[in-house]
Amino acid sequence: MKYLIYGAGTIGITYGWLLSQNHEIDLLVKPEHYEELSGGVVLSVKDLRKKASSYENVTFYPSCVTEVTDHYDGILVTVNRCQLAGVLPRLSELAEHTKYFAFMQNNWNIQAEIEAYLSADQYLIAFPSSTGGGRDEAGLKIILFDEAVRLGGKCRAGLGDIQTALNQSGIRTVFDKNIFDWMKVHYLQQSVTAGAVLECGGYGSFASDYQAVKKVVKAFREGIGVCRMQGVDTNKTFPAGLFKLPTFVAAHIMQNMFLETNTREMVENHMKKGLPEWAAGYQEILNAGTCCGLPMTVWRSYDEAVEKYCQEQILKC
Repeated sequence: MKYLIYGAGTIGITYGWLLSQNHEIDLLVKPEHYEELSGGVVLSVKDLRKKASSYENVTFYPSCVTEVTDHYDGILVTVNRCQLAGVLPRLSELAEHTKYFAFMQNNWNIQAEIEAYLSADQYLIAFPSSTGGGRDEAGLKIILFDEAVRLGGKCRAGLGDIQTALNQSGIRTVFDKNIFDWMKVHYLQQSVTAGAVLECGGYGSFASDYQAVKKVVKAFREGIGVCRMQGVDTNKTFPAGLFKLPTFVAAHIMQNMFLETNTREMVENHMKKGLPEWAAGYQEILNAGTCCGLPMTVWRSYDEAVEKYCQEQILKC
């Protein structure tokens, strides 16, 4: 099968590398990055599927293209959440070049955004649960988890195709008929974590501070309230049920998760480049809650830290 990866970041390159072991893969890149990426990308990989405890370096030599001229069995869209609005008009123009689009990103309102440009039978969701990490000057540092890519949507032919392709490449999959509800609840976690990390001055400081984690639990409950106002059945959507537990119990469970070695490495590597996306998510959910008439008192308490960070990013630009 032949696939195009639209988005040459951590997720795009990682899944391009994984799929290239069994399929023909093109990576769409900007002209100014063509030589750099074609010359090889170093991936430092910890493969938990193989019970690895250390990282192993591999070099991926992607087949790069700067224009879309061929026809593909599928186009995997791996841009980050903040980039989606900018690429959707272009994707609608590329519909004749593919059987379907597979969106591999975390996104609060992905269905409405996509369906302003594509019909429901033209795309599917393939949430990349099996991969985490980030990129810096040395290359990509990623962890491959023994977690299934979560598939959903109405594009049945595409769902069967991408499931087969991923399985052939050693990546498990699971179908979720409520994928859009699940994504909303999942999106809360990274978004509220942005506020907590910025307030505490770093991930390590946050994860080791039990009181800070308790505060995240309370903020997360406010986020669940926003989900409910938007029609999400949180009684059936993981991990919303965790937050029905007493605060101290949920906080201990969350803190253990945050302090787990692979989780910490994944988040810290992602935050090298991905923190602006998380901060945007924090604002997105706060705005949604405000529009629903919810006070968002705990969630809003991170405002000063998030706004300071966003202003610093603007000055850097």
